[in-house]
Amino acid sequence: MIKNFLNKISQFNSSKYYVVYKNRDDKIKTYLIGSINLYNSFSNKKQNRDNAGFKAYCFARNEVRSFRHDRIVSLTKK
Repeated sequence: MIKNFLNKISQFNSSKYYVVYKNRDDKIKTYLIGSINLYNSFSNKKQNRDNAGFKAYCFARNEVRSFRHDRIVSLTKK
């Protein structure tokens, strides 16, 4: 319930970005995402990385999603 509330709040952020992203299967897709909060980053212990990516609201999925830095092809402000 709280997660859904936070997702709805994220939709109203004024900053929006287009991210061209390559998934683990090497498929490239473009997503419209909300504000990027680099303080909401995540790590990957298997790869020994403290900062592997960030989380942002994804309008295509209607939820907060994770985006790895090494899979971002481009990032532009809308």
